[in-house]
Amino acid sequence: MNTCKSAKNYLIFSAGVLISATGIGFITRAGLGTSPISGTPFVLSLATAPSMGFYTFFFNMLFVLGEALIRRCFTLMQALQIPAALLFSVCIDLALSIIPTQYGGPYINSLIFLAVGCIVMAFGISLEVLANVIMLPAEALVRALSLRYHWQFGNVKVVFDTSLTLAAALLAMIFFYKLNGVREGTVISALAVGQIVKVFGSFWKYNAPS
Repeated sequence: MNTCKSAKNYLIFSAGVLISATGIGFITRAGLGTSPISGTPFVLSLATAPSMGFYTFFFNMLFVLGEALIRRCFTLMQALQIPAALLFSVCIDLALSIIPTQYGGPYINSLIFLAVGCIVMAFGISLEVLANVIMLPAEALVRALSLRYHWQFGNVKVVFDTSLTLAAALLAMIFFYKLNGVREGTVISALAVGQIVKVFGSFWKYNAPS
């Protein structure tokens, strides 16, 4: 890959990270829960002072550590996940500061925000895949697990997301005695985003950057 093409692909990846974070902002501000990957940071941000972006970065660093332990090495590509995770986390907090909450408002407004968030997040993820440079720590950890133990990536991803959702639900019950931050929007986004990514992916297949 030449330098010009490499720079272009990293710009595409960065745009994808920003857009994905914006999608998470819309899903969260819908007031119907948030995406599985953001569930635990969101619940913790509701219960404590640090922001959702702060907790997102904290957990991503744990994912980077987990990947390094599984792979028994730490490469430059893994190191690049750290600034990518920082950008992702900052963009989440920025999106949440700009997007108005629909919590407690008309349910139709929440559904619209949820739908917009799923589409925007899926578009961002498809750009990250299209760039084909690095991965965010969560997906990189899933990939490391699938390669190490010869498990299918999709199956590991389902178990991973389910585990994060259950952890978020448990924390919500501990802090609030109810499922604050884990609602129908969490399930809908988990089911919808991947399918929308496939739609964008089929477009990128025929229009990949040269």
